[in-house]
Amino acid sequence: MIGRRWLLASPALLGAGCARAQVPPPIPQAAAGPGLHARAAAKGLAFGTAVTTGQLAEPDAAAAIRAECGLLVAEYEMKWDQVEPSRGDRRFRLPDRLMEFARVNRMGMRGHTLVWHESDPPWMARLEARGLANAMQDHIEATVGRWRGRIGTWDVVNEAVRAEDGRVDWLRRTRMLEVLGPDYIPAAFRAARAADPAARLAYNDFGCEHATVAARRKRMGVLGLLRGLKRAGAPVDVLGVQAHLQAGQPFAADEWQDFLSDVAELGLTIEVTELDVNDRALPADTAARDAASADLVRRFLEATLAQPAVRAVVTWGLSDRHSWVHAGRLPEHRRRDGARARPLPLDDAMRRKPMWHAIAIAFDGAPNRA
Repeated sequence: MIGRRWLLASPALLGAGCARAQVPPPIPQAAAGPGLHARAAAKGLAFGTAVTTGQLAEPDAAAAIRAECGLLVAEYEMKWDQVEPSRGDRRFRLPDRLMEFARVNRMGMRGHTLVWHESDPPWMARLEARGLANAMQDHIEATVGRWRGRIGTWDVVNEAVRAEDGRVDWLRRTRMLEVLGPDYIPAAFRAARAADPAARLAYNDFGCEHATVAARRKRMGVLGLLRGLKRAGAPVDVLGVQAHLQAGQPFAADEWQDFLSDVAELGLTIEVTELDVNDRALPADTAARDAASADLVRRFLEATLAQPAVRAVVTWGLSDRHSWVHAGRLPEHRRRDGARARPLPLDDAMRRKPMWHAIAIAFDGAPNRA
């Protein structure tokens, strides 16, 4: 019998093709009534979304967030370049507003993210090793310490694995890595643990979910990093799987569940942290796109929620109105036909889409953790 770890590493399987997905039949309608967090909570899970303070100022968006969510994450307003734009000049006004909204509405908060190469403040580039290590330590102490005891999980290090960069450890080549070496990762986790011993500490990454060459390599790289952190005694508690799903790419539930089992065997819990669907490969017809996206989300969540170590699902935005996909910063985010992307469970008018029903059905059918 061929072992599952051989399957993940097999060159033959790494070369498997990525067939274009066929449009499935429409997703069944979930029973009307409770929002997604209520359905998740009934199974001992949490559901939430990424938000900005600007969205909270939109009455319909704020109402939808209250109706659907029990967990919030700052989309960008807790990132390093936002909270410390110049050295020692810490600005917490906007994330404090998110924290207050969560408190008033009895919601939990995730912290996102402490160390990420794309949110390095510009002034960091001038620092050498000692100054950079001190700056990272100070940033984590100040940021985590400000909300000590109030944030359940922190994404401590974000997107540190990139096989394409050619290192034997598969780490992404960043300023932190260049100056401090791989030890910056366990150092960040230790600093976060000292700043809030009660918070769960997560490593968060994207691109692991599909049955493609790139995703298989990414899974191996992420597992290698997590195993190394555990050997080093770093206080990592959670793997955050971003789940920026790509319609048209294959998804294999058995492969994905094997990966989640490998993570769980390390003693980690798992959170889906940034769920959405890029529908670039789907036809322009809205009904067909929505059905295909919902089907992918349903299959992904049913496979994911079967793993007892999974504790939360967070979408990267609740409504299509606010999705980062519309920014089109990279060519792979943009539709060739110019049609507006529909990546999230609610549409621009805050109406429930087939994806909402897919998430609801997945929660309703999930094993009970309560």
